Amino acid sequence: MPEVFREDDLLAYIRDTARALGPHVKTGPGDDLAVLDLQGRTMLVGVDQVVEGVHFVKGTDPELVGRKAVTRNISDVAAMAARPVACVAACTLPADVDPGYARRLVDGVRRTAIQFNAPLVGGDTGIHRGHGPLMLSVTILAEPISPVHPPVLRSGGKADDRLHVTGSLGGSLRPDGSGHHLDFEPRLDEAEALVSSLGAGLHAMMDLSDGLAQDAWRMAVASHVQIVIDVAALPCNAGCGWHEAVSDGEDYELLFAVAASTTVPKTLGRQRTKTTQIGLMRPMPNPDAPRVIGLLDDVELAMDRFGRFHEARSAR
Repeated sequence: MPEVFREDDLLAYIRDTARALGPHVKTGPGDDLAVLDLQGRTMLVGVDQVVEGVHFVKGTDPELVGRKAVTRNISDVAAMAARPVACVAACTLPADVDPGYARRLVDGVRRTAIQFNAPLVGGDTGIHRGHGPLMLSVTILAEPISPVHPPVLRSGGKADDRLHVTGSLGGSLRPDGSGHHLDFEPRLDEAEALVSSLGAGLHAMMDLSDGLAQDAWRMAVASHVQIVIDVAALPCNAGCGWHEAVSDGEDYELLFAVAASTTVPKTLGRQRTKTTQIGLMRPMPNPDAPRVIGLLDDVELAMDRFGRFHEARSAR
């Protein structure tokens, strides 16, 4: 049988084969952004893309498409407790693209980049020779919030840490392509508030773009722990239950781990965004144990990357 392609398997291959990157690379593939030391100055860099048919549907307002391409990257900046500096963009347009549509797409990128103090400083364009979807990629440059606050990695979690999220989860990308994924506000202000209030008590952080189950799995692998999620505690958007909260994705909230002795503010930033404790980290029982456990009605269930449960056993 042909090998089944899984995105996480390719990402793991990229991470595991990223060797000899040089002493200036402090954090390479495997986190929200790479961290570079440029002659004593820390710079962060990352790239993300939006693809028609995957991240938005055909006919979506091009300015919203451009906005999302930028804010996905700004969300990664927030996840590292950093500040954006500038961005570049590259797009591949359909062969029959309307010139006005293309200009509005660029306007969406440029205006959003300026809004978040990450001006668009360059890029590239191309046009499909035949049929092909619109693809827009943005590369972001960022720097730490301050010299005394290094970037927060997803690999810093420790056993007994408490796991929290900002905001609420589920239902962001609706079947018709509408929803919160097009107009979300990256949690830059909230991340800065976490660093300011928790300091060294903030151990790990990442943003939720692919669903809580999958992103928690990534944090658990990076931090070498097992994560337990209390599904009854999950803050769900209207019309969503816990299953949508763990599996839907496109939430762009912050998932963060803090020391057990740390008190997390109930709200963060100027928007007073709520925080919710949803679980904890604990040592891996054995190498073959599941990375993520869901606690449901006092029963522990192994949760896969798509939010599906297996192997029930009592939590008592």
